[in-house]
Amino acid sequence: MGITVSPPVKPSVDHLMDAPLPQLVTELGIDLVEAGITEPGFTGYAYVDHTGVTIALPPGRSELEHECMARYLIGDALRVDGLPPLPDMFCILDITADVNRAHRSQADEALRRVRGGAA
Repeated sequence: MGITVSPPVKPSVDHLMDAPLPQLVTELGIDLVEAGITEPGFTGYAYVDHTGVTIALPPGRSELEHECMARYLIGDALRVDGLPPLPDMFCILDITADVNRAHRSQADEALRRVRGGAA
């Protein structure tokens, strides 16, 4: 029997935007970490799996950028209704399908090896 993790409660867009960020992170069980990616155009990422939501933001950014991107990525990861879009200069890229495809490909290859090359 595996471990089951309850998904975080979805906040309202008002609560997402108005609650102090440390309170929001604690309430929702979000893991807010520093990303190792430091390129100027990178603003952060959200990773969602069966254990919860991780938001990774680059170091050295302004408090305003840190707050805005953390809130947006939390809202996007939790599919908060009414989340306003980001300005056009930002691009959110969902790579879930690509990651799932890569994992399936790796699993298929491992299974072929276990079966001795038989498909």
